[in-house]
Amino acid sequence: MKLEKWKNKWKKWSNLRKWQIWKLKLIDARLYFVSIFVGLLTGLVAVPYHYLLWYFFDVRKTFFIAHYPWYWHVLLFFILWGILIFVASLVKRMPLIAGGGIPQTRAANNGRIRYEHPFKELVAKFCGGVLVLSAGLSLGREGPSVQIGSYIGTLISRWGHILKGERKQLLAAGAGAGLSAAFAAPLSSSLLVIESIERFDAPKTAITTLLAGVVAGGVASWMFPTTPYDLISAVVPGLSFIRQAELYIILAALMAVIAKFYSLIVPFFQERMPAMKLSIPVKMLYLLVIAYAISLTETNLTGGGEQFLMMQGMNGTHDIRWLTIMMLIHFVFTLFSLSSGLPGGSFIPTLVTGGLLGQIFGLVLVQRGWIGYENVSYMMLIGMVAFLVAVVRTPLTAIVLITEITGHFEVFYPSIVVGGLTYYFTELLQIKPYNVLLYDRMFRSHNPEFPEEAGGRYHLFVEIMDGSYFDGKEVDTLALPNHCIIRSIYRNRKNLFPQGQTLIPGDQVEIEMDAQDIEKLYEPLVSMANIY
Repeated sequence: MKLEKWKNKWKKWSNLRKWQIWKLKLIDARLYFVSIFVGLLTGLVAVPYHYLLWYFFDVRKTFFIAHYPWYWHVLLFFILWGILIFVASLVKRMPLIAGGGIPQTRAANNGRIRYEHPFKELVAKFCGGVLVLSAGLSLGREGPSVQIGSYIGTLISRWGHILKGERKQLLAAGAGAGLSAAFAAPLSSSLLVIESIERFDAPKTAITTLLAGVVAGGVASWMFPTTPYDLISAVVPGLSFIRQAELYIILAALMAVIAKFYSLIVPFFQERMPAMKLSIPVKMLYLLVIAYAISLTETNLTGGGEQFLMMQGMNGTHDIRWLTIMMLIHFVFTLFSLSSGLPGGSFIPTLVTGGLLGQIFGLVLVQRGWIGYENVSYMMLIGMVAFLVAVVRTPLTAIVLITEITGHFEVFYPSIVVGGLTYYFTELLQIKPYNVLLYDRMFRSHNPEFPEEAGGRYHLFVEIMDGSYFDGKEVDTLALPNHCIIRSIYRNRKNLFPQGQTLIPGDQVEIEMDAQDIEKLYEPLVSMANIY
Protein backbone atom coordinates (compact mmCIF):
# COMPACT_ATOMS: atom_id res chain seq x y z
CA MET A 1 0.00 0.00 0.00
CA LYS A 2 2.78 2.37 0.92
CA LEU A 3 4.69 1.39 -2.24
CA GLU A 4 1.62 2.12 -4.36
CA LYS A 5 1.30 5.52 -2.72
CA TRP A 6 4.88 6.37 -3.60
CA LYS A 7 4.35 5.18 -7.20
CA ASN A 8 1.33 7.46 -7.60
CA LYS A 9 3.28 10.33 -6.11
CA TRP A 10 6.17 9.71 -8.49
CA LYS A 11 3.81 9.48 -11.49
CA LYS A 12 2.15 12.74 -10.50
CA TRP A 13 5.52 14.45 -10.10
CA SER A 14 6.73 13.06 -13.46
CA ASN A 15 3.64 14.37 -15.25
CA LEU A 16 4.13 17.76 -13.61
CA ARG A 17 7.76 17.74 -14.69
CA LYS A 18 6.86 16.94 -18.33
CA TRP A 19 4.26 19.71 -18.29
CA GLN A 20 6.78 22.16 -16.85
CA ILE A 21 9.40 21.31 -19.49
CA TRP A 22 6.84 21.72 -22.29
CA LYS A 23 5.67 24.98 -20.77
CA LEU A 24 9.28 26.11 -20.48
CA LYS A 25 9.72 25.69 -24.23
CA LEU A 26 6.67 27.91 -24.83
CA ILE A 27 8.07 30.53 -22.48
CA ASP A 28 11.38 30.42 -24.38
CA ALA A 29 9.50 30.92 -27.66
CA ARG A 30 7.74 33.95 -26.19
CA LEU A 31 11.08 35.30 -24.98
CA TYR A 32 12.58 34.94 -28.47
CA PHE A 33 9.61 36.74 -30.01
CA VAL A 34 9.91 39.60 -27.53
CA SER A 35 13.65 39.81 -28.24
CA ILE A 36 12.82 40.44 -31.91
CA PHE A 37 10.64 43.35 -30.83
CA VAL A 38 13.46 44.62 -28.60
CA GLY A 39 15.79 44.50 -31.60
CA LEU A 40 13.32 46.41 -33.77
CA LEU A 41 12.76 49.12 -31.18
CA THR A 42 16.49 49.39 -30.46
CA GLY A 43 17.19 49.76 -34.17
CA LEU A 44 14.57 52.50 -34.46
CA VAL A 45 16.29 54.41 -31.64
CA ALA A 46 20.00 53.61 -32.09
CA VAL A 47 20.09 54.04 -35.87
CA PRO A 48 18.77 57.64 -35.70
CA TYR A 49 21.40 58.19 -33.01
CA HIS A 50 24.05 57.02 -35.48
CA TYR A 51 22.53 59.13 -38.26
CA LEU A 52 22.51 62.31 -36.15
CA LEU A 53 26.18 61.82 -35.26
CA TRP A 54 27.14 61.60 -38.94
CA TYR A 55 24.87 64.54 -39.82
CA PHE A 56 26.30 66.89 -37.19
CA PHE A 57 29.83 65.79 -38.05
CA ASP A 58 29.22 66.81 -41.68
CA VAL A 59 27.71 70.12 -40.54
CA ARG A 60 30.71 70.85 -38.33
CA LYS A 61 33.18 69.82 -41.05
CA THR A 62 31.43 72.02 -43.61
CA PHE A 63 31.58 74.97 -41.21
CA PHE A 64 35.33 74.67 -40.61
CA ILE A 65 36.12 74.14 -44.28
CA ALA A 66 34.08 77.20 -45.32
CA HIS A 67 36.39 79.65 -43.46
CA TYR A 68 33.68 81.83 -41.99
CA PRO A 69 34.57 85.20 -40.36
CA TRP A 70 36.03 85.09 -36.86
CA TYR A 71 32.87 86.29 -35.11
CA TRP A 72 30.97 83.19 -36.31
CA HIS A 73 33.65 81.05 -34.70
CA VAL A 74 33.27 82.97 -31.43
CA LEU A 75 29.52 82.39 -31.53
CA LEU A 76 29.91 78.67 -32.29
CA PHE A 77 32.54 78.29 -29.56
CA PHE A 78 30.24 79.69 -26.87
CA ILE A 79 27.33 77.54 -28.11
CA LEU A 80 29.43 74.39 -27.90
CA TRP A 81 30.73 75.41 -24.49
CA GLY A 82 27.17 75.78 -23.26
CA ILE A 83 26.33 72.37 -24.71
CA LEU A 84 29.20 70.67 -22.88
CA ILE A 85 28.27 72.36 -19.59
CA PHE A 86 24.66 71.22 -20.04
CA VAL A 87 25.64 67.60 -20.74
CA ALA A 88 28.08 67.61 -17.79
CA SER A 89 25.24 68.74 -15.54
CA LEU A 90 23.09 65.88 -16.88
CA VAL A 91 25.84 63.42 -15.99
CA LYS A 92 26.08 64.88 -12.50
CA ARG A 93 22.34 64.32 -11.97
CA MET A 94 22.32 60.88 -13.65
CA PRO A 95 25.75 59.27 -13.13
CA LEU A 96 24.84 56.06 -14.98
CA ILE A 97 24.83 57.85 -18.35
CA ALA A 98 28.53 58.73 -18.00
CA GLY A 99 31.13 57.20 -20.30
CA GLY A 100 30.48 54.50 -22.84
CA GLY A 101 27.88 52.38 -21.12
CA ILE A 102 29.23 48.83 -21.49
CA PRO A 103 30.39 48.60 -17.83
CA GLN A 104 27.03 49.98 -16.68
CA THR A 105 25.22 47.45 -18.86
CA ARG A 106 27.25 44.59 -17.43
CA ALA A 107 26.62 45.84 -13.89
CA ALA A 108 22.87 46.05 -14.54
CA ASN A 109 22.88 42.56 -16.04
CA ASN A 110 24.81 41.19 -13.04
CA GLY A 111 22.51 42.88 -10.58
CA ARG A 112 25.16 45.24 -9.25
CA ILE A 113 23.08 48.28 -10.20
CA ARG A 114 19.48 48.90 -11.09
CA TYR A 115 18.06 51.18 -13.76
CA GLU A 116 15.65 53.14 -11.58
CA HIS A 117 14.53 55.53 -14.33
CA PRO A 118 15.40 53.77 -17.62
CA PHE A 119 13.30 55.96 -19.91
CA LYS A 120 14.63 59.22 -18.50
CA GLU A 121 18.20 57.93 -18.61
CA LEU A 122 17.72 56.64 -22.16
CA VAL A 123 16.66 60.10 -23.34
CA ALA A 124 19.56 61.70 -21.46
CA LYS A 125 22.07 59.21 -22.89
CA PHE A 126 20.75 59.72 -26.43
CA CYS A 127 20.75 63.52 -26.29
CA GLY A 128 23.98 63.76 -24.30
CA GLY A 129 25.84 61.45 -26.68
CA VAL A 130 24.68 63.34 -29.77
CA LEU A 131 25.54 66.73 -28.27
CA VAL A 132 28.98 65.71 -26.99
CA LEU A 133 30.11 64.14 -30.25
CA SER A 134 28.65 67.07 -32.17
CA ALA A 135 31.07 69.25 -30.20
CA GLY A 136 33.89 67.17 -31.69
CA LEU A 137 35.12 65.16 -28.70
CA SER A 138 37.05 61.97 -29.44
CA LEU A 139 34.45 59.45 -28.32
CA GLY A 140 32.60 56.56 -29.94
CA ARG A 141 28.97 55.75 -30.65
CA GLU A 142 29.10 52.03 -29.84
CA GLY A 143 29.06 52.22 -26.01
CA PRO A 144 26.06 54.58 -25.84
CA SER A 145 24.28 52.41 -28.43
CA VAL A 146 24.84 49.34 -26.23
CA GLN A 147 23.48 51.11 -23.16
CA ILE A 148 20.54 52.55 -25.10
CA GLY A 149 19.67 48.99 -26.14
CA SER A 150 19.94 47.78 -22.54
CA TYR A 151 17.55 50.55 -21.45
CA ILE A 152 15.06 49.46 -24.12
CA GLY A 153 15.39 45.81 -23.08
CA THR A 154 14.73 46.83 -19.47
CA LEU A 155 11.68 48.90 -20.41
CA ILE A 156 10.16 46.14 -22.55
CA SER A 157 10.71 43.56 -19.80
CA ARG A 158 8.91 45.80 -17.30
CA TRP A 159 6.09 46.89 -19.57
CA GLY A 160 5.58 43.33 -20.83
CA HIS A 161 5.57 41.83 -17.31
CA ILE A 162 8.45 39.52 -18.20
CA LEU A 163 9.51 37.14 -15.43
CA LYS A 164 12.31 38.55 -13.32
CA GLY A 165 14.55 35.59 -14.12
CA GLU A 166 14.29 36.42 -17.85
CA ARG A 167 14.67 40.18 -17.70
CA LYS A 168 18.44 40.01 -17.98
CA GLN A 169 18.01 38.09 -21.24
CA LEU A 170 16.16 41.03 -22.79
CA LEU A 171 18.64 43.49 -21.30
CA ALA A 172 21.48 41.55 -22.96
CA ALA A 173 19.51 41.28 -26.21
CA GLY A 174 18.97 45.03 -26.25
CA ALA A 175 22.66 45.63 -25.59
CA GLY A 176 23.65 43.40 -28.50
CA ALA A 177 21.07 45.05 -30.73
CA GLY A 178 22.57 48.43 -29.85
CA LEU A 179 26.01 47.38 -31.07
CA SER A 180 24.48 45.79 -34.16
CA ALA A 181 22.69 49.06 -34.92
CA ALA A 182 25.95 50.98 -34.51
CA PHE A 183 27.92 48.80 -36.95
CA ALA A 184 25.28 46.68 -38.77
CA ALA A 185 27.13 43.63 -37.41
CA PRO A 186 24.69 41.22 -35.67
CA LEU A 187 27.11 38.31 -35.23
CA SER A 188 29.83 40.30 -33.49
CA SER A 189 27.17 41.98 -31.31
CA SER A 190 26.17 38.57 -29.95
CA LEU A 191 29.79 37.70 -29.30
CA LEU A 192 30.36 40.96 -27.42
CA VAL A 193 27.45 40.23 -25.10
CA ILE A 194 28.75 36.73 -24.37
CA GLU A 195 32.37 37.85 -23.95
CA SER A 196 31.84 41.08 -22.00
CA ILE A 197 28.37 41.25 -20.50
CA GLU A 198 26.70 37.87 -19.90
CA ARG A 199 28.99 34.88 -19.50
CA PHE A 200 26.30 32.38 -18.52
CA ASP A 201 23.04 31.32 -20.19
CA ALA A 202 25.21 31.29 -23.31
CA PRO A 203 22.82 29.48 -25.75
CA LYS A 204 19.71 31.40 -24.73
CA THR A 205 21.61 34.68 -24.58
CA ALA A 206 23.17 34.00 -27.98
CA ILE A 207 19.78 33.30 -29.56
CA THR A 208 17.98 36.30 -28.08
CA THR A 209 20.90 38.61 -28.82
CA LEU A 210 21.32 37.31 -32.35
CA LEU A 211 17.60 37.69 -33.09
CA ALA A 212 17.56 41.22 -31.72
CA GLY A 213 20.86 42.02 -33.46
CA VAL A 214 19.67 40.79 -36.85
CA VAL A 215 16.58 42.99 -36.67
CA ALA A 216 18.51 46.03 -35.43
CA GLY A 217 21.22 45.39 -38.02
CA GLY A 218 18.54 45.21 -40.70
CA VAL A 219 17.27 48.63 -39.69
CA ALA A 220 20.86 49.94 -39.77
CA SER A 221 21.49 48.42 -43.21
CA TRP A 222 18.29 49.99 -44.50
CA MET A 223 19.36 53.42 -43.23
CA PHE A 224 23.04 52.95 -44.20
CA PRO A 225 23.14 50.57 -47.21
CA THR A 226 26.91 51.05 -47.51
CA THR A 227 29.54 51.80 -44.89
CA PRO A 228 32.85 53.64 -45.34
CA TYR A 229 34.70 50.51 -44.27
CA ASP A 230 33.57 48.80 -47.48
CA LEU A 231 35.73 51.25 -49.46
CA ILE A 232 38.98 50.16 -47.80
CA SER A 233 40.97 47.90 -50.07
CA ALA A 234 42.81 44.96 -48.53
CA VAL A 235 45.43 43.51 -50.89
CA VAL A 236 47.15 40.48 -49.38
CA PRO A 237 50.97 40.75 -49.57
CA GLY A 238 52.66 37.93 -51.43
CA LEU A 239 54.94 36.74 -48.65
CA SER A 240 56.22 33.34 -47.68
CA PHE A 241 54.75 31.56 -44.67
CA ILE A 242 57.87 32.18 -42.57
CA ARG A 243 57.95 35.90 -43.40
CA GLN A 244 54.21 36.25 -42.60
CA ALA A 245 54.73 34.49 -39.26
CA GLU A 246 57.57 36.90 -38.42
CA LEU A 247 55.44 39.94 -39.26
CA TYR A 248 52.46 38.71 -37.27
CA ILE A 249 54.55 37.96 -34.18
CA ILE A 250 56.23 41.37 -34.33
CA LEU A 251 52.89 43.16 -34.85
CA ALA A 252 51.19 41.27 -32.00
CA ALA A 253 54.08 41.97 -29.61
CA LEU A 254 54.10 45.66 -30.60
CA MET A 255 50.36 46.01 -30.04
CA ALA A 256 50.58 44.28 -26.66
CA VAL A 257 53.35 46.60 -25.46
CA ILE A 258 51.47 49.72 -26.58
CA ALA A 259 48.27 48.36 -24.99
CA LYS A 260 50.16 47.94 -21.71
CA PHE A 261 51.02 51.64 -21.81
CA TYR A 262 47.41 52.39 -22.77
CA SER A 263 46.08 50.39 -19.79
CA LEU A 264 48.26 52.44 -17.43
CA ILE A 265 47.90 55.95 -18.83
CA VAL A 266 44.12 55.99 -19.50
CA PRO A 267 43.04 55.04 -15.93
CA PHE A 268 45.61 57.51 -14.59
CA PHE A 269 43.98 60.36 -16.53
CA GLN A 270 40.47 59.19 -15.68
CA GLU A 271 41.26 59.28 -11.98
CA ARG A 272 43.27 62.52 -11.94
CA MET A 273 41.05 64.66 -14.17
CA PRO A 274 37.87 64.43 -12.03
CA ALA A 275 40.00 65.01 -8.92
CA MET A 276 41.17 68.41 -10.19
CA LYS A 277 39.61 71.20 -8.17
CA LEU A 278 38.09 72.99 -11.13
CA SER A 279 34.49 73.91 -11.77
CA ILE A 280 32.56 72.16 -14.53
CA PRO A 281 32.55 75.25 -16.81
CA VAL A 282 36.35 75.55 -16.55
CA LYS A 283 36.91 71.85 -17.25
CA MET A 284 34.60 71.97 -20.27
CA LEU A 285 36.36 75.13 -21.46
CA TYR A 286 39.77 73.43 -21.51
CA LEU A 287 38.31 70.40 -23.27
CA LEU A 288 36.57 72.50 -25.90
CA VAL A 289 39.72 74.55 -26.59
CA ILE A 290 41.52 71.33 -27.53
CA ALA A 291 38.61 70.09 -29.65
CA TYR A 292 38.23 73.42 -31.43
CA ALA A 293 41.94 73.73 -32.16
CA ILE A 294 41.98 70.26 -33.75
CA SER A 295 38.80 71.07 -35.71
CA LEU A 296 40.50 74.13 -37.21
CA THR A 297 43.47 72.08 -38.41
CA GLU A 298 42.26 68.51 -39.08
CA THR A 299 38.49 68.16 -38.63
CA ASN A 300 38.51 64.44 -39.48
CA LEU A 301 40.41 63.72 -36.25
CA THR A 302 37.43 64.89 -34.17
CA GLY A 303 34.33 62.87 -33.32
CA GLY A 304 36.36 59.75 -32.57
CA GLY A 305 38.64 60.03 -35.61
CA GLU A 306 36.71 57.50 -37.70
CA GLN A 307 36.65 59.76 -40.76
CA PHE A 308 40.40 60.25 -40.53
CA LEU A 309 40.93 56.48 -40.44
CA MET A 310 38.66 56.02 -43.47
CA MET A 311 40.61 58.61 -45.44
CA GLN A 312 43.89 56.89 -44.57
CA GLY A 313 42.47 53.51 -45.55
CA MET A 314 41.30 54.72 -48.96
CA ASN A 315 43.99 57.22 -49.93
CA GLY A 316 46.47 57.36 -47.08
CA THR A 317 49.63 59.38 -46.70
CA HIS A 318 53.10 57.88 -47.11
CA ASP A 319 54.67 60.27 -44.61
CA ILE A 320 55.32 58.23 -41.47
CA ARG A 321 56.31 61.20 -39.32
CA TRP A 322 53.18 63.20 -40.13
CA LEU A 323 50.95 60.18 -39.55
CA THR A 324 52.66 59.45 -36.22
CA ILE A 325 52.09 63.04 -35.07
CA MET A 326 48.40 62.80 -36.05
CA MET A 327 48.06 59.52 -34.18
CA LEU A 328 49.63 61.01 -31.04
CA ILE A 329 47.37 64.08 -31.22
CA HIS A 330 44.35 61.79 -31.57
CA PHE A 331 45.53 59.64 -28.67
CA VAL A 332 46.05 62.59 -26.30
CA PHE A 333 42.73 64.12 -27.37
CA THR A 334 41.04 60.77 -26.67
CA LEU A 335 42.62 60.69 -23.20
CA PHE A 336 41.09 64.06 -22.30
CA SER A 337 37.74 63.15 -23.87
CA LEU A 338 37.44 59.84 -22.02
CA SER A 339 38.54 61.46 -18.75
CA SER A 340 35.74 64.02 -18.95
CA GLY A 341 33.11 61.43 -17.98
CA LEU A 342 30.76 62.69 -20.71
CA PRO A 343 28.57 60.19 -22.62
CA GLY A 344 30.59 58.44 -25.31
CA GLY A 345 32.43 55.17 -25.86
CA SER A 346 36.04 54.17 -26.37
CA PHE A 347 35.50 51.46 -28.98
CA ILE A 348 35.90 53.61 -32.11
CA PRO A 349 38.85 55.66 -30.78
CA THR A 350 40.52 52.32 -29.98
CA LEU A 351 39.86 51.07 -33.51
CA VAL A 352 41.29 54.30 -34.92
CA THR A 353 44.45 54.05 -32.80
CA GLY A 354 44.91 50.41 -33.78
CA GLY A 355 44.31 51.15 -37.46
CA LEU A 356 46.82 54.01 -37.51
CA LEU A 357 49.38 51.87 -35.69
CA GLY A 358 48.83 49.16 -38.30
CA GLN A 359 49.27 51.68 -41.10
CA ILE A 360 52.51 53.03 -39.60
CA PHE A 361 53.75 49.45 -39.21
CA GLY A 362 52.85 48.78 -42.85
CA LEU A 363 54.69 51.90 -44.06
CA VAL A 364 57.80 50.82 -42.16
CA LEU A 365 57.57 47.45 -43.92
CA VAL A 366 57.27 49.27 -47.26
CA GLN A 367 60.46 51.19 -46.54
CA ARG A 368 62.23 47.92 -45.82
CA GLY A 369 60.95 46.45 -49.06
CA TRP A 370 58.89 43.66 -47.45
CA ILE A 371 55.49 44.75 -48.84
CA GLY A 372 54.13 47.30 -51.32
CA TYR A 373 52.04 50.42 -50.73
CA GLU A 374 48.95 48.54 -51.89
CA ASN A 375 49.30 46.23 -48.86
CA VAL A 376 49.33 48.98 -46.21
CA SER A 377 45.54 49.01 -45.75
CA TYR A 378 45.68 45.24 -45.22
CA MET A 379 48.04 45.81 -42.29
CA MET A 380 45.73 48.58 -41.06
CA LEU A 381 42.77 46.20 -40.72
CA ILE A 382 44.85 43.60 -38.92
CA GLY A 383 46.18 46.34 -36.63
CA MET A 384 42.59 47.30 -35.75
CA VAL A 385 41.88 43.72 -34.68
CA ALA A 386 45.13 43.34 -32.73
CA PHE A 387 44.81 46.58 -30.75
CA LEU A 388 41.14 45.96 -29.97
CA VAL A 389 42.03 42.50 -28.66
CA ALA A 390 44.90 43.94 -26.60
CA VAL A 391 42.83 46.72 -25.00
CA VAL A 392 39.33 45.24 -24.66
CA ARG A 393 40.33 41.55 -24.56
CA THR A 394 37.36 40.32 -26.59
CA PRO A 395 39.14 38.37 -29.36
CA LEU A 396 36.08 36.79 -30.99
CA THR A 397 34.26 40.12 -31.14
CA ALA A 398 37.26 41.92 -32.62
CA ILE A 399 37.95 39.30 -35.29
CA VAL A 400 34.35 38.92 -36.42
CA LEU A 401 33.55 42.66 -36.19
CA ILE A 402 36.30 43.76 -38.58
CA THR A 403 35.35 40.98 -41.00
CA GLU A 404 31.65 41.95 -40.84
CA ILE A 405 32.00 45.71 -41.26
CA THR A 406 34.65 45.56 -44.00
CA GLY A 407 33.51 42.46 -45.87
CA HIS A 408 37.16 41.45 -46.37
CA PHE A 409 37.30 37.75 -45.55
CA GLU A 410 40.94 37.70 -46.64
CA VAL A 411 41.82 39.30 -43.29
CA PHE A 412 39.83 36.76 -41.28
CA TYR A 413 42.49 34.06 -40.88
CA PRO A 414 45.40 36.48 -40.35
CA SER A 415 43.24 38.25 -37.75
CA ILE A 416 42.78 34.96 -35.91
CA VAL A 417 46.54 34.41 -35.84
CA VAL A 418 47.44 37.97 -34.83
CA GLY A 419 44.52 38.20 -32.41
CA GLY A 420 45.51 34.96 -30.72
CA LEU A 421 49.14 36.02 -30.44
CA THR A 422 48.16 39.43 -29.10
CA TYR A 423 45.90 37.86 -26.50
CA TYR A 424 48.77 35.63 -25.37
CA PHE A 425 51.19 38.56 -25.11
CA THR A 426 48.65 40.62 -23.14
CA GLU A 427 48.36 37.71 -20.71
CA LEU A 428 52.14 37.72 -20.29
CA LEU A 429 52.10 41.47 -19.64
CA GLN A 430 49.14 41.09 -17.25
CA ILE A 431 47.04 43.70 -19.01
CA LYS A 432 43.61 44.09 -17.45
CA PRO A 433 40.77 44.60 -19.99
CA TYR A 434 39.78 48.24 -20.32
CA ASN A 435 36.07 47.62 -19.67
CA VAL A 436 36.97 45.62 -16.56
CA LEU A 437 39.06 48.56 -15.33
CA LEU A 438 36.05 50.84 -15.83
CA TYR A 439 33.77 48.30 -14.19
CA ASP A 440 35.94 48.10 -11.07
CA ARG A 441 36.46 51.85 -10.96
CA MET A 442 32.71 52.42 -11.15
CA PHE A 443 32.23 50.65 -7.82
CA ARG A 444 35.18 52.35 -6.18
CA SER A 445 33.44 55.68 -6.75
CA HIS A 446 30.84 54.79 -4.05
CA ASN A 447 27.85 55.80 -6.11
CA PRO A 448 24.77 55.78 -3.86
CA GLU A 449 22.68 54.15 -6.60
CA PHE A 450 24.58 50.90 -6.25
CA PRO A 451 22.89 48.37 -3.97
CA GLU A 452 26.08 47.47 -2.12
CA GLU A 453 26.20 50.96 -0.68
CA ALA A 454 23.04 50.31 1.27
CA GLY A 455 24.83 47.52 3.10
CA GLY A 456 21.61 45.48 2.86
CA ARG A 457 20.41 42.40 1.05
CA TYR A 458 20.09 41.78 -2.67
CA HIS A 459 17.57 39.50 -4.39
CA LEU A 460 18.80 37.43 -7.34
CA PHE A 461 16.32 35.67 -9.62
CA VAL A 462 17.44 32.55 -11.50
CA GLU A 463 15.55 30.18 -13.76
CA ILE A 464 15.92 26.43 -13.22
CA MET A 465 16.89 24.58 -16.38
CA ASP A 466 16.33 20.89 -17.13
CA GLY A 467 19.35 18.88 -15.99
CA SER A 468 20.93 21.64 -13.89
CA TYR A 469 22.31 21.18 -10.38
CA PHE A 470 19.18 22.67 -8.81
CA ASP A 471 16.82 20.53 -10.94
CA GLY A 472 15.02 17.90 -8.84
CA LYS A 473 16.58 19.06 -5.55
CA GLU A 474 14.55 19.73 -2.44
CA VAL A 475 15.09 23.26 -1.19
CA ASP A 476 15.73 22.09 2.37
CA THR A 477 18.64 19.89 1.22
CA LEU A 478 20.44 22.47 -0.94
CA ALA A 479 23.90 23.55 0.15
CA LEU A 480 24.09 27.27 -0.69
CA PRO A 481 26.93 29.71 0.03
CA ASN A 482 26.93 31.46 3.38
CA HIS A 483 24.21 34.06 3.96
CA CYS A 484 22.27 32.90 0.85
CA ILE A 485 18.60 32.04 1.38
CA ILE A 486 15.90 30.95 -1.08
CA ARG A 487 13.00 33.28 -0.34
CA SER A 488 10.37 32.20 -2.88
CA ILE A 489 9.64 30.05 -5.91
CA TYR A 490 7.51 31.38 -8.76
CA ARG A 491 5.66 28.52 -10.49
CA ASN A 492 2.45 28.52 -12.55
CA ARG A 493 1.84 32.20 -11.79
CA LYS A 494 2.01 31.55 -8.07
CA ASN A 495 4.60 32.42 -5.44
CA LEU A 496 5.33 29.35 -3.34
CA PHE A 497 7.05 29.10 0.02
CA PRO A 498 10.32 27.25 -0.53
CA GLN A 499 10.14 24.94 2.48
CA GLY A 500 9.49 21.35 1.39
CA GLN A 501 9.39 22.21 -2.33
CA THR A 502 11.22 20.24 -5.02
CA LEU A 503 12.66 22.43 -7.77
CA ILE A 504 11.63 21.65 -11.34
CA PRO A 505 12.51 23.18 -14.74
CA GLY A 506 10.96 26.57 -15.32
CA ASP A 507 10.88 27.59 -11.66
CA GLN A 508 11.87 31.18 -11.04
CA VAL A 509 13.82 31.08 -7.78
CA GLU A 510 14.44 34.16 -5.65
CA ILE A 511 17.77 33.96 -3.78
CA GLU A 512 18.58 36.55 -1.15
CA MET A 513 22.22 37.37 -0.33
CA ASP A 514 24.37 40.12 1.09
CA ALA A 515 24.61 42.95 -1.43
CA GLN A 516 28.38 43.11 -1.05
CA ASP A 517 28.66 39.47 -2.22
CA ILE A 518 26.88 39.93 -5.56
CA GLU A 519 30.04 39.99 -7.64
CA LYS A 520 31.46 36.85 -6.01
CA LEU A 521 28.30 34.77 -5.95
CA TYR A 522 26.36 35.85 -9.05
CA GLU A 523 28.08 33.58 -11.56
CA PRO A 524 28.32 30.48 -9.28
CA LEU A 525 24.62 30.68 -8.39
CA VAL A 526 23.54 31.21 -12.00
CA SER A 527 25.67 28.24 -13.07
CA MET A 528 23.88 26.03 -10.52
CA ALA A 529 20.57 26.84 -12.20
CA ASN A 530 21.90 26.30 -15.74
CA ILE A 531 23.45 23.37 -17.59
CA TYR A 532 25.90 25.40 -19.68
